Amino acid sequence: MPKRLIPVLSLLAAVVLLVMLNFTTPLDIGPLGVLVFFTAVYIVMLGVAQMFVRFGAKLTKRNLAQREYLYSAVIAFGPIMLLLAQSLGSLSPVTVGLTVVFVFLACFLIGKRAA
Repeated sequence: MPKRLIPVLSLLAAVVLLVMLNFTTPLDIGPLGVLVFFTAVYIVMLGVAQMFVRFGAKLTKRNLAQREYLYSAVIAFGPIMLLLAQSLGSLSPVTVGLTVVFVFLACFLIGKRAA
């Protein structure tokens, strides 16, 4: 995967999010627009997560080459789960804790599988 693909897509998704948040409402945009919103949030979070994973890998001097994308994908899904819980009205400390546990377990499985 090209090095600049995810950062460029994240920037493009951030622009899409800004346009959506400033010019539409959830009622006006419909179900497809909500899907685009959640997809754009995921792509932005993927770019942010990849930046943090790369920074952590450089800080610890580890080579995470291919696993970097897997870790980023799992970490980026955490905020999406929290947004979905918020939209359903069930966001609580227990939900946040379970989401964190899920992300840690998934990262642990990626680390074990690749080792």
